[in-house]
Amino acid sequence: MKLCNKLKWAACTGAVLACGIAWAGPQVNVTFKNNGSERAYYSAVGSNGTMTYTNASPKPDSEVESASQSVYGVRSSVSPDMGYAVVDYRMGSKTCRFSSTYTKAFTNGVRTPKWNKSAVAGGGARCDVRITSVDYASHNWSVEFTMQ
Repeated sequence: MKLCNKLKWAACTGAVLACGIAWAGPQVNVTFKNNGSERAYYSAVGSNGTMTYTNASPKPDSEVESASQSVYGVRSSVSPDMGYAVVDYRMGSKTCRFSSTYTKAFTNGVRTPKWNKSAVAGGGARCDVRITSVDYASHNWSVEFTMQ
């Protein structure tokens, strides 16, 4: 009887883990490039920034030297139909808030994937974002955030 209960527990645990993995959305592979003349500092701002940091692997570097980069992946656990990375970097008084999102929504009755990007600059910063690749089978994508 104890063996039967242990087997049931193991099967249930495996099923829960498998569901959790299947529930995750696509991964965004982030490359942050510091093209400025001083060190850039990463920070997780707001709930989306905090969840980005929590779901990142490896974790983003807290400091990125001038002419260097930080590379990491983020997989949202919210839904298989959405994913995002929202990050903030500071370089002296300059700031950049970068965002890249994926959604799969109905458009004219058809579920259509869509990838978005944005960058908001502050303090005289130049912030650029571009989607560098998309895997149409898995919906994983890569994005490059550049600060100067």
